[in-house]
Amino acid sequence: MNITTKIIITDTNIITDLNNANILDKFIKLDNVYISDMVKQDEINFSTGNVNTIKKFKIINATSEEIDEIFQISKDNPGLSPYDIINFIIARNNNAILATGDKKLKNYSEANEVEVIRTLKIIELMKNNFIITNEEAINACKALKENNNTRIPISLIDNAIKEFEKESVKC
Repeated sequence: MNITTKIIITDTNIITDLNNANILDKFIKLDNVYISDMVKQDEINFSTGNVNTIKKFKIINATSEEIDEIFQISKDNPGLSPYDIINFIIARNNNAILATGDKKLKNYSEANEVEVIRTLKIIELMKNNFIITNEEAINACKALKENNNTRIPISLIDNAIKEFEKESVKC
């Protein structure tokens, strides 16, 4: 997969993870990465990451029809927040990839045929597409592992580090 070809709609979980991994600034610079206007307006704050960096995100606006649909979907899916749902709807309506760290949103989106990527996959894709170096990918994973707020299982982070380290040896 080429991370630069298909629109990516991201949520705050991914923003926080990539900020903690010290690669958010490079992710934001990709031409195809967007955040919904609702998420940027209501969910972005100092705990999400560097607000000045996050302000650089390209915005995708929700239509009134999409906002109306939030309420329809939330009736049958009380575990999803309105922000989760709008990210799903915008990704679906734009044939985009949804970048989320939220397991419920991931499961719902995939069940409804929206492609989903998560933090470690983003790091891998950024490395594979020469947006970050292999060393930066390793350091990003190590930074996630050392962060006390990381929701990503340590075993998955360790596996990613091992894979990136194998590639370092090949070079």
